[in-house]
Amino acid sequence: MATYHLRVKNDTQPSGTKVSAKRHADYILREDGKSHADYINREGAQGEKTDCVFKDSQLPKWAKGSAQKFFSAATRYESKGNRRYKEIELSLPNELTLEQNREVVDKFIADHLSNHYYAYAIHEKNGELSGERHPHVHIMFSERLIDDVEKKSERPAYKYFRRAARPLKGEQVASFERRREHGAPKAPKWHDKKYLCEMRADFARIQNEVLAKNGFSIRVDHRSLKAQQSEAEEHGNDFLAKVYKRMPESYIGIISAHEEDGLAADVKRFRGKVQNRQHSLFQDDMRKKTAQEEETKFLVRQAEYASHSLLNSQAYKSANLADEALNGLNQGILSGLARIQKLKRNLVGFLDAREHARKEYLPVADYQFLLDYENKMRECEELERLSKELIPPTRKYPEELQAFQTITRGIDKKISDLRSFLAQHNSQYWAILGKLEEPYRRKNVELVMHRLLQNDLDVLRELKKTSTTVLKNLDALRAKIEVQEIPKTVFTAREVRDHLFEQYRSLKKQREEDIDTCNSLMLKHIFPSEAISIAKNIFVHDGFKKLRTEQEEYEKALAKYEREMSEMRERELLFSNRKWTNRAEKFQAQYYLTKEKINLEETGRRLSETKLRLESELTRLERLCQTKEAQEKIALLAADILHKSLKIVLEYEEAKKRVGDLYEKLQEAKKRFNAFDEGYRSLKPNRVYRVIQPESNSTKTSNLKENELVAIIADALLGEPYAVQLVARFGDNNLEMEKDWEMMSELDKDELINRKMVREL
Repeated sequence: MATYHLRVKNDTQPSGTKVSAKRHADYILREDGKSHADYINREGAQGEKTDCVFKDSQLPKWAKGSAQKFFSAATRYESKGNRRYKEIELSLPNELTLEQNREVVDKFIADHLSNHYYAYAIHEKNGELSGERHPHVHIMFSERLIDDVEKKSERPAYKYFRRAARPLKGEQVASFERRREHGAPKAPKWHDKKYLCEMRADFARIQNEVLAKNGFSIRVDHRSLKAQQSEAEEHGNDFLAKVYKRMPESYIGIISAHEEDGLAADVKRFRGKVQNRQHSLFQDDMRKKTAQEEETKFLVRQAEYASHSLLNSQAYKSANLADEALNGLNQGILSGLARIQKLKRNLVGFLDAREHARKEYLPVADYQFLLDYENKMRECEELERLSKELIPPTRKYPEELQAFQTITRGIDKKISDLRSFLAQHNSQYWAILGKLEEPYRRKNVELVMHRLLQNDLDVLRELKKTSTTVLKNLDALRAKIEVQEIPKTVFTAREVRDHLFEQYRSLKKQREEDIDTCNSLMLKHIFPSEAISIAKNIFVHDGFKKLRTEQEEYEKALAKYEREMSEMRERELLFSNRKWTNRAEKFQAQYYLTKEKINLEETGRRLSETKLRLESELTRLERLCQTKEAQEKIALLAADILHKSLKIVLEYEEAKKRVGDLYEKLQEAKKRFNAFDEGYRSLKPNRVYRVIQPESNSTKTSNLKENELVAIIADALLGEPYAVQLVARFGDNNLEMEKDWEMMSELDKDELINRKMVREL
């Protein structure tokens, strides 16, 4: 887990006692067999050096590559009271490999220690408290610079550590010769607190650059928790503001970490509380973000659906969009939809964020196994669903039933293999998920997810704003282009007759269209045997398709060859039956006939070779499809093809049902029109009728459509008792006077009913 730690130490213990430079170099570089445990327990040399994984140095020639020799000379020759060395202790990101961490160290040294003699060692061990991998580096260096004198000609050890030459009176800088005889100057920056702050910031920058370069989105921050909290609050990031709102952790040394009581136990408890608190805050933050994401996606779907509905409507197609007002609204809708599509591509989402974080914090092998296992889980679920959804062939031919059984057997075999794999590797899968729940790894996974989803907030806000604007423009445009028709409520007998005929004609046309749709879907319907043929062709990479193309070319060439052979035989017969008077003409004709015969024989030979090649290729392709592995794959491919055509099957069944329903409605409409047309002459064509809404029946007759109103009036005029009581008539054309409407009289009812009885008899 990437954490920030930079500590600069001097050669003096807190008690004021000087630390041996040589012994400290031995400890850092693990020389003379000394390990970290020696330092902790103050014991003798151990046989193995387990935690020092890399070391390097920049030393003068007289040190002969030995940091111990260099720092022993510093102890011997430095003036009393002078610091013999300084040490920088850096924590390195445990996400990075050794080579990547070396890049971090090399960049830091190049920025801050390139003009100093130094030695460093990278240690890698598990943290005493956290138990996680804890790479870090110790850099020991002399404050004395590698000045221009040293670069030109190195001083011996006893001169290098002398006091640096001071300029004489009248000199701004001491002369080169005097500086050669004195020691190298010490860099004043190591006494400047401002420089220490700059170095801390630079080390954070270097780590973040290397982390980003190697695909990690986690970042380190050199600032205090309070400063980070203030920045989070300023940017409205409540989650991070609450995470950083805590006391900083107490520093604990290596010796204290091994004590059973005291500071180490307190630090462990503190870390546990911090981790649990962050996890709780993260879950609350995810719930809020997920709810916001779902709300915005719902609004986007509304905008897209409403736009699709309006832009494909007849009112939109017939509207004059060149009008300035309409054009402005239309362009606003179209640009808004384009903006929505662009924003959707920038949206990460919860699942993708989780996948990205898991990829960062799992070893490559574990992450690949996790992907493979979860893909097989999904594949198994999809195959089980597919097995339930597949519809047996409607054509009860033996070859179709056999093909369907082959496909279902292939699906069952694949499901069985997948279940076996999942059961066999179930423990490994949960062990990897357990790694993601380890506190230190879980913490970083949550931080990565939060960062990605935090970036989504701006996208979600823009999506919500754009979708709302699109919906407003849609409502405005719809109000301008859609003319609200006032439903007709009163009808003359003539209008009732015309409506009945139009209903009959419309139903007939709709039924004819649905029959055409059924026929079209029937042609697109894929049966099991066809699915297997298509799957076999896919399995051999279009081999059967290419073979069919060559077969068609061969058959065309063969037909042409047979036609030409037949013509040649006729010419041979004519040649033999003809009485030649000119010998030269006969020889010439015989020459051309023989030449053509030879050419046709060559063509026949080539066609025979092509036939053999095609038969051989067909045999080879069939043999490829006969292996056990091939049959399993072909069965799965065929199942997928059948599943994709399932939509067509369902559309076909639905269209077929519509055709049946429309037939019944069509017969009813035809019967009603014929009956009404038969009695039409006895009605007054201009008498007006309407459906009334008495209190007792208001719920039944309110909000009826025009066709339904016409049907009720027609039934009333045909003498249907239920309809007669709902229809009122008007004696003349003064429709303004509502009081002139009256219920059809009992005499009218009796007349209509008697007419109906006579008609039925």
